[in-house]
Amino acid sequence: MSLRRKALYLAGALVAAAAIGIAATAISVETVCVADVPTPAVTSEFGITDPAYARSQGDSFLTFPEWYIVHAYADLAAVTGQASESDFHYLSSISGFWRSLCRAMRQAAGSGPATSEQKLTNYIIGFSFTAEMALQGAYEKSIGAISWETTNGVKTAEDAFNLALLKDYAAFLYQTPWYRYPFAAKLGEFWRETPFVPSFRAMERRVSLSLQYAGRAAYAAVIGYAAGYDPAVLTIQSVVTGLPAAELAAIPGVKVIREVTDSKGMKGVLVETERYAKFDAFAKELGRHDGAAFGEIAGNHRILVTIVVPPGDGRLAAFDGLPIFSVPIQSRPGARRIGVDVPVRSLVQDIGRFEAAGYTFEHAYDY
Repeated sequence: MSLRRKALYLAGALVAAAAIGIAATAISVETVCVADVPTPAVTSEFGITDPAYARSQGDSFLTFPEWYIVHAYADLAAVTGQASESDFHYLSSISGFWRSLCRAMRQAAGSGPATSEQKLTNYIIGFSFTAEMALQGAYEKSIGAISWETTNGVKTAEDAFNLALLKDYAAFLYQTPWYRYPFAAKLGEFWRETPFVPSFRAMERRVSLSLQYAGRAAYAAVIGYAAGYDPAVLTIQSVVTGLPAAELAAIPGVKVIREVTDSKGMKGVLVETERYAKFDAFAKELGRHDGAAFGEIAGNHRILVTIVVPPGDGRLAAFDGLPIFSVPIQSRPGARRIGVDVPVRSLVQDIGRFEAAGYTFEHAYDY
């Protein structure tokens, strides 16, 4: 058999193995990660029927896997800052993604409808994340680890550049889709502005990081092109109670739409804000106003939040939510990221309770 034919057979076998692995994983998730309860219907208690308002309540839980990846890159940046990329546990990060996806899917099924688009997104990003972490881990645990051993723990200019990029990338992801990150521009900046001092580590980092940035730039271009057909909506609407429209309008980034009333006569104000980190900031801002609360968010009554519990804290203080998963944080041994299903109407108060208990409120996963 010719070398070319052997290569084709090997490539075909690898593709087949990958396809089987993907199919088996998807089937396992869809059969094991289910809740034996009917999925309830969720409607606006304020009777809001605006086309841009209502979203699927189950999606709050199913958006966590996307954010798991954001947190994973922040963790990678922190571990790299403490030592090097070789010290990160890539396989643990991969398994953590799929475990959290499974538990989020179970909770979503009993909470409310979820969109097929969000489920598909989770599989796409899950397999992409798995492949990226597996490849990077295999390299960093072998060649990368060998080159790091030659440095006596002193970072090269290339290491410093990559650490700065990882931190910048992690911060970028908290508000903006990953494929908008300027990997191609960063690659040019890497070669223009990073001084080269010859060493084995410097040469190895030059080559490996260049390939990494270029590969991500190419993949981002493909995903960005596809996403252009269905761009993410970057705003969300919610009902705020206990705060007059004039005071809400005075909060930066808040657009007041109109006053509303629920079926029991409770009055509220329909507002529009940005999503992601900006929505977290808005929720925390409401906590500074006595009596302010959410009546509902995008027509929904429950929401997933994550809190960070410090090392050594084996308990959870009393609050209105239900813990559904716990993920270790590699860069902070002993600390945990806990997902909590909380009622929307107690969200603002629960954030205060979390902080008062010594936990860190991290994110509310909008729909």
